[in-house]
Amino acid sequence: MTNLSYTVRRHFHLSMRESFFHTSEPAIDVPRGMSTAVERLQQRPAALHVLYGHSGVYTGSLLLGCAAGGPLAVIDGATRFNSYTVARIAQALSLPVQPLLRRTHITRAFTAFQLEAAVTTKLTGFLRTVPCPLVILLGPLHTYYDEQVTPQESRRSLDRLLGTIRTLTAGNTHVLAADVRVDQPPPGKKALFATLCGAADVVAALGQDGLVIERTSLPPYTGAV
Repeated sequence: MTNLSYTVRRHFHLSMRESFFHTSEPAIDVPRGMSTAVERLQQRPAALHVLYGHSGVYTGSLLLGCAAGGPLAVIDGATRFNSYTVARIAQALSLPVQPLLRRTHITRAFTAFQLEAAVTTKLTGFLRTVPCPLVILLGPLHTYYDEQVTPQESRRSLDRLLGTIRTLTAGNTHVLAADVRVDQPPPGKKALFATLCGAADVVAALGQDGLVIERTSLPPYTGAV
């Protein structure tokens, strides 16, 4: 993103083309239930979506974002985004790689405060320059589980983050937050997951049986985008 991140196309143009045709990584399986989740991401008004589950939840969220179409802004707080993943997603969805790269924009946040700044300070300006109907947050809670961030700081920062997300959704930008479910979070931080899910309009779980929407406050999908 401008002054904050890089466009994947700019940095991975050649390596992506090579990795797509030569990667030995296993193909990405499209989970059952994905089509319903993609429809929700194409629906208006926009909403906050939370996807949680096993370690594949990060790739799963990128899969959903790429399938939804349109420019895509990704803020990676879990250091899980890489060019090979995008190549495999393109292959799984039968999409050409280069157009997918041209509409994918990525920034990385290594701390909770970098994540907060990326969302609350930099993202709005970036979206004015490059309108994206969907923003994906990879591992927002992952950054808050850092032991250097106190429980009080985590709660206040998450509240500010959610406030900005509400402004984004009111402006018709969907936000998809993807995180691994942690059964035993650090002391004092157990409520963070409940706070994130409680603020969401759609909560979905990714498990061995596919993607299941557990709760939604959105009206039934009508096919209008």
